[in-house]
Formats: sequence, C-alpha cells, structure tokens
Amino acid sequence: SEKKRKYMHLTCLLNILNIPSSWAIDVPSSVKGLLGSCVVIPCSYNYPNAKVQTFTGIWTNDGNQVIYHPTESKMLEQYRRRTKLLGDISKSNCSLMIENLQQNDGGPFHFRIELGGYNSFSYLNKKVSISMIREPNAIDFSAHEDIKEGQPVSASCSVFHSCPTYPPAFHWSHSGEQHFQAQKLHDGQWKATSILMFRSNRTDHNKLLQCRVTYHGGKHQETSKTLKVKCKCHGQTNFPKNLER
Repeated sequence: SEKKRKYMHLTCLLNILNIPSSWAIDVPSSVKGLLGSCVVIPCSYNYPNAKVQTFTGIWTNDGNQVIYHPTESKMLEQYRRRTKLLGDISKSNCSLMIENLQQNDGGPFHFRIELGGYNSFSYLNKKVSISMIREPNAIDFSAHEDIKEGQPVSASCSVFHSCPTYPPAFHWSHSGEQHFQAQKLHDGQWKATSILMFRSNRTDHNKLLQCRVTYHGGKHQETSKTLKVKCKCHGQTNFPKNLER
C-alpha cells in the first residue's frame, strides 16, 4: 500500500541520517611500549548495520602512510613483517600489534575500515600514540625472607607490560610449584605475575631467591632476596655457625 511504502521510505531515510553516529571506535590515546619488544594497541570499532561481505582493516600514520594493510606491498617498508591485526576484523576487533618496537614508531596512528561494496571510514578523531620506554619497569618482588625450616613459602614476582600476545617469561632460581596470572589494566597495560610455592629446608639458609624476567625481544631484568631459615633444632633459634654459608 502507499502508506506502507511511505513508511519504509521514511525508515530508510532515518537510517541514512543516523549513519554518522554509528561510526565509533574505542582506542586509548596513548600506550606505553618497550623499545625492542612488542606492543598491542587495543582497539574495537563500530560501523552502520549493513550486509558487508568483506572487511579491510588499515592502520596509517599522520601522513596517511600505511603501517598495516593485509596486502603487505601497500605498507611502508619499515613496517612490513612487524605489524599484525589481532582478532577478527569482521567482529569489530581492530587491535594492532607492532613487533621490534623502534624509536620512530611513536605515531600518532589511526584506524581505517573499508567495508567491501558498501563504505569506508577513517577514525581520524581517535588517534593513538606510543610512549617509548627504554628499559622495563622495576620488578615488584614479594617474599618472606625470615622463614622456619619446613614452612611453606610463597613468593611473587610482578611486572607491567603492553604485549599480551607475548607476555614476559619468568624464571626462578628455586624449584617449586609455579602459577602465572595475567591482569588487564587500562590503556593497553597488563600486569603479569608469577607465584612460586615451595617448602623450605635447611639448605635454603643464606641462599638467594632470584626472579628473572625476560621480555619478548630479549630484554631482561632480575631481582633477589636472601633467605634466612630458622631450624627446628632443640635449644637453637638458628643454624650453628659451622652450618652457615
């Protein structure tokens, strides 16, 4: 009917008018990145409802030079084989990983989506920069140094990073049961924690308990504490002098 046709025409017109408001993106304005390592820029985007068959996600710098494109030949040479889209671009995931982070990778960068046979949009209003750090942040190391022989010991080693695809690797100087925890923070930051659990014995006395952290790309750092073990010996509060090392 004529009434139905006019209603459908009006609905279609309203949808067209609403299109600009449905182009949206969620990306931090700045992400910290460790030089020589990798960084992930978390990103999710929205586009107007449409029957889209193909999605092409592109990242460019301020000079509109391409730092990521699924067709590598369209990218700046210095970014080839260093950038990668993570997740599913057709499901609104535009997260970008940059490997072997270099001083001139600071940006700012912005995302562009090309919807095959439908439309394209550059999210110029939401740009992201990378704040470079030359060395990793200090390790947060927690362990009881004064312990009793046979007592369960728990030690934890935590660091901040911005590459969840390749999180830091932890190595302990003492054997034991290890647990890894990953905590998502904000602006692309993550907290990685390794927890070591073991039962102390007299051979641990005056030994260093060391935690070593290696980041993707090879940078590493370490920290340690000296264990002091009180023995179960009768009438003694610690080991005899000849047992101390």
